Amino acid sequence: MLRRTAGLLALALGAVALAGCNDEEAARPIHLEKGAYKGAADTTLAPQQVQALQQRSGNQRF
Repeated sequence: MLRRTAGLLALALGAVALAGCNDEEAARPIHLEKGAYKGAADTTLAPQQVQALQQRSGNQRF
């Protein structure tokens, strides 16, 4: 009984692991170039946001 339960559990875990590999992710090309970022460009921060970040980082100094 214990062996059968363990086998079914292993089978279920294997099925879940294989289901995690969907076609959308598996089909995307992965070509990495050193030093080249392929993602979307960052947006610039407003001066108020920069000031708020500087104040927060200033509080973290030891």
